[in-house]
Amino acid sequence: LKRGCRVKVMPASSTAEDILAANPQGIMLSNGPGDPAENTGIIKELRKLLKSGLPIFGICLGHQLLALAAGAKTGKLKYGHRGVNQPVTDFAKDRTFITSQNHGYAVVAGTVDPAVAEVSHVNANDGTTEGIRYKNIPCFTVQFHPEACGGPRDTEYLFDDFVAMMKGGC
Repeated sequence: LKRGCRVKVMPASSTAEDILAANPQGIMLSNGPGDPAENTGIIKELRKLLKSGLPIFGICLGHQLLALAAGAKTGKLKYGHRGVNQPVTDFAKDRTFITSQNHGYAVVAGTVDPAVAEVSHVNANDGTTEGIRYKNIPCFTVQFHPEACGGPRDTEYLFDDFVAMMKGGC
């Protein structure tokens, strides 16, 4: 909203067809609780959305679900990432940001198909996957919460990237 976008919130039970019928310029996949692999119906619908060509930005559970839809695996962390002081390295910016996180599962880096996507961000403490940029489709996701202020609004650039992607850039 801060970037001038009209936002339509749809329930998690929405089908890909329901979402596409709303004629969006982009799709934001939000956060949520639980084991991402249990959401088999949502993962099936996300596979369809990946083929739509629409820009997609996933955060937290949205990041995990999209990775599962693209063929990666997720796993439970021995120690979840909780709090507002989790360091995340963004490879494209060659910079580490302090982020806000609250999750107990992560995308297993070795399961991201390099023909489909690449890991774009990692947790500087334990090396877990914190972001993925997809190839040949306008899509990226992050595990952390750029909408929270971990270190003050450092990662809000991701929303600007998403808006640029919806306008045909990025």
